[in-house]
Amino acid sequence: MTDRPISDRPRARASLVGIVATLVGIALFAFSLRRAGPGEIVDNIQRLGWAFLGVVVAGGLRFAARSMAWRSCLEGAHRLGPWLAFRAVVAGDTVGNLTPLSILVSEPAKALFASDHEPVSRTLPALAIETLFYTLSAVLVIAGGALALLPRLRSTETWGLAGLTLVAALIVLILVAHTVIWKRMRVASGCVDLVQRRWALPGWLSRWGDRVRRMEDRVFTLYPREPGRLARIAGWELTFHALAVLEIYIVLSLISAVAPTVVDVFLFESGNRFINVVFKVVPMRLGVDEAGTAVMAEGLGFAGAAGVTMAIVRKARQLVWMGVGGLFLMMGLAWLMSNN
Repeated sequence: MTDRPISDRPRARASLVGIVATLVGIALFAFSLRRAGPGEIVDNIQRLGWAFLGVVVAGGLRFAARSMAWRSCLEGAHRLGPWLAFRAVVAGDTVGNLTPLSILVSEPAKALFASDHEPVSRTLPALAIETLFYTLSAVLVIAGGALALLPRLRSTETWGLAGLTLVAALIVLILVAHTVIWKRMRVASGCVDLVQRRWALPGWLSRWGDRVRRMEDRVFTLYPREPGRLARIAGWELTFHALAVLEIYIVLSLISAVAPTVVDVFLFESGNRFINVVFKVVPMRLGVDEAGTAVMAEGLGFAGAAGVTMAIVRKARQLVWMGVGGLFLMMGLAWLMSNN
């Protein structure tokens, strides 16, 4: 009886954070629309027209790239086929987009979706490895964007030094993360042990610590050490980012009077990755994406309305695939009910 109120607190806190983040996001979304001009945004969407289908297809190929990276993280023979992995990734992403807990629920949802073919004890650690590779690739994109932005700042040496410091710090972070796993340094379980030695933890939190240790063991075991597998996983993650750049190019080249360069498009993708990483708690990055992309568009010499339009098109593409993910979830639930 005493454990229940304690275990409910994190959920209540997460719900409160989600509600506040959503309300702030709605207000920021409305402000961004008003500032950019709804009429201009509507005109931009009309210019995009049927090319939106290309954006949707690019989004589907991005899911496929990450699903293939996930399959590459599984060691030995397995029954996680490309189509099943794709459906699991789309379904898990849909669940994650609907909650402020995001990755904490999306990754387990993917593993559970495929549990009738591969046990969660195999697929979830493989997802942890894939998420690590994705995160590190996103850090590289953000660092590359910061480096590409430096020549455009036209400001003091202090800005340039700060930018170079940021890039160096991100690269060091990537190297440290790989070193920790490669040398099997027990950072996560070590932190849990330190906390448990200092404070008496409730039962549910102690059990969570045991799960962290088991997950750490699985990650160390599954982390690919063959050059071929490392290159394959990295290749799929880079393909994901390349498709994101293509999506931005399609939209920006059709809605903007200013012709975008490759560097422009890459800078937009770098900013988009930064927003996705930092504002995970905001469902669908509502408002934050529109405001941030508008500021970036103005800074790069494009109209603020072009930035807001790109963010709205991303939302529309996301909603399409969330609909597909919802369909996959219902089909999976129907299959489970028919076999029980």
